[in-house]
Amino acid sequence: MKAIFVYAKTESLCRSVACALEELCCEVSCCWDPAEAAAADLCAYGTVIVSTPLQDEFGLNFIAELHRRTSAGIIVLAKTDIADEVQTRINFTGAFVLARPFTKAALVQSVRMAVLAKENMRRLQDENTKLTQKLDDYKLINRAKCCLIQYLNFTEEQAERHIRKLAMDSRRTAREVAEDTLRTYGGITGG
Repeated sequence: MKAIFVYAKTESLCRSVACALEELCCEVSCCWDPAEAAAADLCAYGTVIVSTPLQDEFGLNFIAELHRRTSAGIIVLAKTDIADEVQTRINFTGAFVLARPFTKAALVQSVRMAVLAKENMRRLQDENTKLTQKLDDYKLINRAKCCLIQYLNFTEEQAERHIRKLAMDSRRTAREVAEDTLRTYGGITGG
């Protein structure tokens, strides 16, 4: 498990949260200074815990900024009477809200859930990137096939076979061959 960053209003609150996380056997960094928190490289952390309210603001702006600049799992500690409202206001960040007071077990479980959620999100984003690339390749290859059909009077099957065979023979991807075909016949290569 990657390191955990804890940001709270006071040093004692930071330390008590860090103490509760000892069983996770990972590095826990504590911060209670707003300037230090703003300057911290939070990309190095797998999880960030923010205990609201902070010294200079409630913490919602910091959480939104945190979501924008890092892929860390975010856990927000908020008083029980406002926890639901806080969750509603930060839903877009994917952060978990843990109502205070909480048990050590609840905090540890929340950290584990945040880590799993972020890992699943990363896998989905990777898969989405791969599928988007495949779709772009498919569109480009189809445009190249249209050029071959138009300029060389190939059938669709012949154009497909021509692109695949040329790719195999030249040890390039079908996308690279399609790009060359579009350049040759005046097609535009942009997606």
